[in-house]
Amino acid sequence: MTKTGPEKFRDLLAKGGLIVSPGVYDGYSARLVETAGFSTAATTGAGISNSLLGIDDIGVMGLSENVAHCRMLARTILDPAHRDADTGYGNPMNVHYTVQMFEEAGLAGINIEDQVHPKRCGHMPARS
Repeated sequence: MTKTGPEKFRDLLAKGGLIVSPGVYDGYSARLVETAGFSTAATTGAGISNSLLGIDDIGVMGLSENVAHCRMLARTILDPAHRDADTGYGNPMNVHYTVQMFEEAGLAGINIEDQVHPKRCGHMPARS
């Protein structure tokens, strides 16, 4: 029986040590990371926002766009993948829903940023 992405990711975590997870933002970059032999890949909000919308990661891309794009990436590569879920898109109930949507999209895990609204991308100017 083939392991799921979350099961593969748990196996990587159980080994201990560092997990190098290069950032991907489209199918091509995901294939490059997989071909290079990495065990996992991650998205970045900035990478997806820049590649899809052509704008900085300033909170314009919503949950639906992020999940749809990440679902496509999860279908593209066989490695377990974890994704940038921004701030969870709202209050605690929204965060619960966000987690469910990413799980349903087939992802191994997500990271949620602890930020005030509006969100501020850490490598953009005026991010105070």
